[in-house]
Amino acid sequence: MRRDISDIVAAACAPYYPTVSAAMASRKEYFYSWRARSGSIEITLSDYLDGAPDEVLCDVAEMVCRRSKKMSWGEPESFLEYVTDPDFIAEYRPVYIKRSRNLTRSDMGDHFCLMDSVQRLLDSGMLQPGDIENAYMSWTVRDTTRRLGFCSTMFRVVGISSVLDSPDVDDDMRDYVVYHECLHLRQRYSGGSRHHDSRFRSWERAYPDWKGIEARLGRLHHQRAGRRRSPGA
Repeated sequence: MRRDISDIVAAACAPYYPTVSAAMASRKEYFYSWRARSGSIEITLSDYLDGAPDEVLCDVAEMVCRRSKKMSWGEPESFLEYVTDPDFIAEYRPVYIKRSRNLTRSDMGDHFCLMDSVQRLLDSGMLQPGDIENAYMSWTVRDTTRRLGFCSTMFRVVGISSVLDSPDVDDDMRDYVVYHECLHLRQRYSGGSRHHDSRFRSWERAYPDWKGIEARLGRLHHQRAGRRRSPGA
């Protein structure tokens, strides 16, 4: 049974709203939302916080109230400590993976293993062991070229498009996409939305011939897109 958070959230929101309702909901990604009216607010929090201490829920609820009133307010320290704890990841990553329908749940593809790319990156010094600590790697079910990879920094999950699991794709192209997503693991979850900031770009452009590889990945996308538009394809 999902936890009743109404009283906890109402107490945290009392200085901002006299009438408060709160509930938890399920989505693949962590989220929060609100609907505020004059004197009242309805808050919905991710059920990934179902096991969070009351302090964390109070701090998140206060953040939501402040943001609803257009006040600048970052993710609370108590929340960041909670969701970056290995125990949180161990408990909720399986839930995230189960909700991620586009993951094969294996780093072994039909032709290549993602961990071979990771090992080459470690051997070359492009990645450090701490970058991939407690990480989960998987190929995707769909062989998309528009989005070649993704990373959940909160759950430390990397997904790589199965279009790269092909003998027609060079190792350096595959390794570069794995490297890009592992750089997000290096960033770690910290709240906010500036994932491709200047520091990230400086790491990314340390990769040998990154510009040439991006051009080849772009051609792969256009070739695949053209093939799918062809009659009878």
